[in-house]
Amino acid sequence: MAIPNTMFTTALIFTFFSLSAYSASKYMGPIIDVHVHAYEDDSPLFGLEHPPTLRGKTYRSAKNAAHLKQEVLQRFHKYNVVKAVVTTGELWLEDAPSTILVANAAKPPSILKKQHELGYLDVIAELAPFYEGKRLDHPSIERYFKLAEELGVPIGVHIFPGGPNFGLHYLPEMLGGMRAYNASPGQIENLLVKYPKLKLYIMHGGWPFIEDLKSLLYMHPNVYVDIAVVNWILPEKEVINYILALTDSGFGDRILYGSDQMVWPDIIDDAIATINDSDALTLTQKADIFYNNAAKFLGLTNKQMSQHRTKKNTR
Repeated sequence: MAIPNTMFTTALIFTFFSLSAYSASKYMGPIIDVHVHAYEDDSPLFGLEHPPTLRGKTYRSAKNAAHLKQEVLQRFHKYNVVKAVVTTGELWLEDAPSTILVANAAKPPSILKKQHELGYLDVIAELAPFYEGKRLDHPSIERYFKLAEELGVPIGVHIFPGGPNFGLHYLPEMLGGMRAYNASPGQIENLLVKYPKLKLYIMHGGWPFIEDLKSLLYMHPNVYVDIAVVNWILPEKEVINYILALTDSGFGDRILYGSDQMVWPDIIDDAIATINDSDALTLTQKADIFYNNAAKFLGLTNKQMSQHRTKKNTR
């Protein structure tokens, strides 16, 4: 049937504005960041400019621990970050007790267990033997997986990528143990079989091992993946394509937003913008990545989620 010109024009206008509204839709709800770091003044990272990322950006570090805390907590308020898993988060807990979830993995399991008993450990993270040249299935690391299952707390494991691109060459004294051949997410599968009750998330997206990651997600429903680092260090198109490869495979409900904020607060802005500015992701997908998936993974109550969703957004 022929469509009259006026009807055709109206249909085109309607389609155009519908697509524009769809592509321009931004998520304005609560955010959970599952990957943040707090430091004391003795950290060697302070004063260190982040070298150019694969986007060609550099980042200036906070001046000291107090400045870092101030800058990060301001961004939590700005972007409505209602929960944040913060390694050594006890340093910031008094400033944001309803937001900070304390994480640690740099202490012996006996100390972490005591810390949990005292209410100062919510997540075991960031477990990162990768920097020492060890795989996560190294015998010396297994005790952390055992503890995580025993305590019933999530565990976050660093695989790849990590540190700046070319970090081995920029900072050999800190990152000298990194090897790409130790980077596949598949290295944790035997531990997932041995400890089937683990609540585990792979940090940094497991990029670029997309097929290995899909295999783990297919086999183990208790495995999630955060997209920290990759969402500001890789080109935007690469990040979004990686996310779409997971969502198209049916795993969109297990992607978690993280920033991996260390001492460069501006990365939070870019990490959020990478997802929120994307026209390729639907509003529902953005909501899942920014909040819904993490709320489920962390076991938030209906009351907590209701409070988060009614909290005023300052953006």
